Amino acid sequence: MKQPALTQNQVAAAVERAVARADGKAEVKKIAALDEFDYEREREKTAEALGVRVGVLDKMVKRARAEEDDSALPHWRVDASPVPVDGAALLDAVRAVFRRYVVMPKGADTALALWVMHTWTMNAGEISPFIVLVSPTKRCGKTTVLILLQYMTPRSELASNISASALFRYVEEVQPTLMIDEADSFIKDNEEIRGILNSGHTKTAAYVIRNVEVNGEHKPRRFSTWAPKAIATIRALADTLEDRSVVVTLQRKSPGAEVERLRRRDSKEFGEIRRKAKRWADDNIAKLDDPDPKLPDLNDRAADNWRPLIAIADLAGGTWPEDARRAAMTLSGDEDDGAINVALLRDIRSAFGDDDEIRSIDLVNKLTADPERPWVEWRHGRPLTQKQLGSLLSSFRLTSVTVSVPGFKDAKGYRRHDFQEAWAAYCPGQPTLPHQKGHSEASNRRSADATGKSGDFRSVAACPGDGSKNDELPNSHAGSDASTLRNNQTAAKGRSAQEFDDMPPFLRRCGHCGKPSPTARWDWEGHPDGVWLHTDCEAAWASREARPNLMTEYAGTGTRHYTLSTDPRAYQQYATVTPSSLRFVVAGSQREEGQDG
Repeated sequence: MKQPALTQNQVAAAVERAVARADGKAEVKKIAALDEFDYEREREKTAEALGVRVGVLDKMVKRARAEEDDSALPHWRVDASPVPVDGAALLDAVRAVFRRYVVMPKGADTALALWVMHTWTMNAGEISPFIVLVSPTKRCGKTTVLILLQYMTPRSELASNISASALFRYVEEVQPTLMIDEADSFIKDNEEIRGILNSGHTKTAAYVIRNVEVNGEHKPRRFSTWAPKAIATIRALADTLEDRSVVVTLQRKSPGAEVERLRRRDSKEFGEIRRKAKRWADDNIAKLDDPDPKLPDLNDRAADNWRPLIAIADLAGGTWPEDARRAAMTLSGDEDDGAINVALLRDIRSAFGDDDEIRSIDLVNKLTADPERPWVEWRHGRPLTQKQLGSLLSSFRLTSVTVSVPGFKDAKGYRRHDFQEAWAAYCPGQPTLPHQKGHSEASNRRSADATGKSGDFRSVAACPGDGSKNDELPNSHAGSDASTLRNNQTAAKGRSAQEFDDMPPFLRRCGHCGKPSPTARWDWEGHPDGVWLHTDCEAAWASREARPNLMTEYAGTGTRHYTLSTDPRAYQQYATVTPSSLRFVVAGSQREEGQDG
């Protein structure tokens, strides 16, 4: 439709505004050239003449000085597109760039495109999520993604190292979009720089205070840390950083995947994206003030991180509102990208062993026994609980049921067959315990409680077979299976394997080193209740062809070491643990800390 012609007065008013704007820019450049003393004298008068607040003038002057700085990068100078920009089309173009040059996980291209637009509009909101690019090893595309971000974001700077003192000073002076590569080499163990980065997540708290010298005196000064940040690292960063981030996990490109080679320099395409992004931001930043879009089911911190990104998607329209929420759930939902839940499924399969049912408490104890797995410090340094386990498994529609295990009727727990579908879909193949070396399989020997095969996978090579030269030793462990199996009734009078599983970890003792809190119970000939061992002690225990069967005194410790007899009568006098002394009574003899068995 033909637009009505402007009146003479409208034309005159437009010309007057343009002249005033040009004059204003010229005045800002003029005052920006003054030194600090002269600028301080002129700033209030200039602000009044231009009709702006003094604080606004300060920002305009800082920006003008940066643009005139010889160190300013060429891509920092951006003239907005002269025509309005369709937000959805612009986001589509940015997303296509990431897809063209990098093999991306599901949802990552959407998140990165939204974050690019966030860097142009971040001052509208109170939260600025970091982008953290993680990979298990080198050559997975992290640096390529950072270069793409560098050429599509405002005043961007890519650095492979930066000190804590330089970080906040650079942010204060330049207000960049900061890209940090090789973060695993200097950030993870640097608490000061992590604290500075963390502070920049929330605008209200995005400051650090340092003493600076002014006319020979040291005075405290506040420095801003408010700037968009993207960080690339091999393996994970500190939890506090990742909690403030949208984490994108990259993998090395498979041989069949095809992407274009990035020439790693600015281009007309990047320049056009920057011009359109600036125009879209100028036209829409007011609409993004304090955004509060409807969010998917995210935890509080993840919701904070995605709120500004989803607000941009809603404003852009098209398919982006749905795409953004789907990406949020994929990358930051309770299911994450499935990694932690899939790891849980694998560990549960190992914990089941060959058992058909397992109590919830026994499953949690097995999951939290390995100090190298995430379950031992699942939340705030505390181990996984039965309630938290149920919550994690609910995403697979798995719930606890009533199970019957030897010695316990109507206990709450889980059944193997309920997991079969999830195991087949998410973690096909045979389970492997983290501490295993070489081929492993379930032991066929029955445990003392006669529940069937051993519940845990054991190293076959680690166990001496029947008929070894240990048979020649008195009270040898070799060949003792028949003895223990023939005496189930006698063994039942003592401690069952189930009771040892329920024993608090601090009461258990490693069968090799005698220290507390061993991590796993092994089936072993001559030990109907199994042998508790630390992960680091398993190889040493298994490699010893002959074990002491009589009392042995440890040099310098005064601690006596006992090996239990295979005679079933030795188990008839098991007594309850006395917490005050941590002693057992075995066949009338005291069994103290550090004992075997």
